[in-house]
Amino acid sequence: MEKSYLLMKESGQQEEGDLTFIGGFPRMPASEPLPTCELCGEKLTFFFQVSFPEKHSWEGRTMAVFACTKCAHEDFLIPEMLQDTLKGIDIPQGFLESYQKNFRILLFETENGELRNDYDQIIKFVRWRQSPAENPDEIHAKIGGSPDWLLDNETPATYKTKVPMIFLMQLPQDMKFETVENAPPQTILNLEGKPASSRHSYYELFLANQIYFFGTKDMEPLVYILTQI
Repeated sequence: MEKSYLLMKESGQQEEGDLTFIGGFPRMPASEPLPTCELCGEKLTFFFQVSFPEKHSWEGRTMAVFACTKCAHEDFLIPEMLQDTLKGIDIPQGFLESYQKNFRILLFETENGELRNDYDQIIKFVRWRQSPAENPDEIHAKIGGSPDWLLDNETPATYKTKVPMIFLMQLPQDMKFETVENAPPQTILNLEGKPASSRHSYYELFLANQIYFFGTKDMEPLVYILTQI
């Protein structure tokens, strides 16, 4: 599909019809349990979700992104990377399920989602609106088209040797997710490499690196995440 952009539009009130947004309450199937961290057992923080637009390969699907803000481990600050040349790599079977230790990517048919008021809101709600226009001062994310690489091209080729991988979207470097009043601070690693509380009133996802999302094509959807800084 042609590239499009997600532009920020502040909103203090989340509505049932909101499908693509940051923070607030996740909109996901009622039967889906709220995900927890495999490292510390705490509930994961909801960061954002995207309902993929018309003409996108994943049209009609939603991707919701959760990550732990309660613990910090040196080996799990960003999603696990494959140990090989990443451009054109074949992602081995099972990797896309097993690498989700302290984060979770939920995928579902958009029409099956509903607001989950059983979740405790932590990140401020911001409505995203899709636009084909490119205004660098407003852009929060890019959907479709081709990745804008900061460094080398690391586009994966396949999953399980035969399933093509497609570019879904990307988030820019240094993106900050503002938290609601009295939200607990994000746990980070201090200069000594020990867990500590952040002094900021915002959270960062995967060290605020530029984040790229790729997905499987023509099979049950799975997501591969990689970052660059």
